[in-house]
Amino acid sequence: MKRRLRLSLGAWRQLAGRIDDPSQRKNLNLAYCLNGIVHSSLFSLQNASHRDALRACTPFPPLFLLGFWRSGTTLLHEFVCCDPQFGFPSTHACLNPSHFLLTEARARAHQAPPTTRPMDNVSYSWASPQEDEFALFALGAPSPYEALIRPSLMRKPGMLVDLGQRTPEEQSRWADTLQLFLRLLTVQQAKAMALKSPPHGFKLPRLLSLYPDAHFVVIERNPYEVFASNLKLWRTLLDLYALESSSPEEIESFVLEAYILHEEAIEQGKRMASPYRLAWVRYEELVADPIREMKRLYEELKLPNFDAVREPMEQHARAVAGYQRNRLAISSAQKARIEGRWGRFLEAKQYGWPGEYLKVEN
Repeated sequence: MKRRLRLSLGAWRQLAGRIDDPSQRKNLNLAYCLNGIVHSSLFSLQNASHRDALRACTPFPPLFLLGFWRSGTTLLHEFVCCDPQFGFPSTHACLNPSHFLLTEARARAHQAPPTTRPMDNVSYSWASPQEDEFALFALGAPSPYEALIRPSLMRKPGMLVDLGQRTPEEQSRWADTLQLFLRLLTVQQAKAMALKSPPHGFKLPRLLSLYPDAHFVVIERNPYEVFASNLKLWRTLLDLYALESSSPEEIESFVLEAYILHEEAIEQGKRMASPYRLAWVRYEELVADPIREMKRLYEELKLPNFDAVREPMEQHARAVAGYQRNRLAISSAQKARIEGRWGRFLEAKQYGWPGEYLKVEN
């Protein structure tokens, strides 16, 4: 049984007619349509019930946490969200953007116990900080997560991840949807938002233009590990949600090309960023000494009051200290393809083979 994302009717209609497998389209069209009607109706109710507050509020400049999938954005987000000056979208809000202002308080009162993510066993709950890309996709913005339902889109990575290759209407819809979600979160929490979403890295130059007063942190991780972990991530998510078939070769080709597009967008953004707006951290160094790295980031971005949040960050560091990273394997041919396609990034970032966490199998 496939899981269903909680898409608006408009978001589903943008995908439904282009699904390769007509039997899947027929079987799930009614379910997704009914689901979409419910969520679109709730979205209208949510906006109507908060109309005055939405009109009056102006979101604070966000803190964007960027990094290619499986680079450690979740861990970084959790540490930032220890700081009460920042708000964040919860899992409930990101998976239910059409009605979270109406339902989140009640949902938290009846909160289920934490569970773990299928790709890495990281613990999360409905109250945990979550990736806002899920909310944008559910509300109908163009998103790489269209491929979760239509993996055939991964055959053209540029069209999927590069918003500049979308139509002007789609580009405007993405910007409007992000701003609307920020306003909804601001009405809920009245704070600057800490937003974590790997797809935002592809849009760093655009985000710098839209939010010139925002702050940005890019997290990097050993590209060999990133590659292997991405193969597991996409296989896991496609097994859960995809309505089309896909091959390991298609997933691998997408990951290899998307990483290049991501790094090129980050480099372009680096050239555009004003002082104190953009900082870097390595996943390996964040794991090794999170308090030192978080203090350094606060200093580089000139964020206030680190001493006041040191203790909750130390508590979180102790809570996640026992987490065991995945040990994965790739083939010798895959290792060669990584080095052939990503060699310049390996050299520039000065990453070598992560023998403790990755092995080569012939």
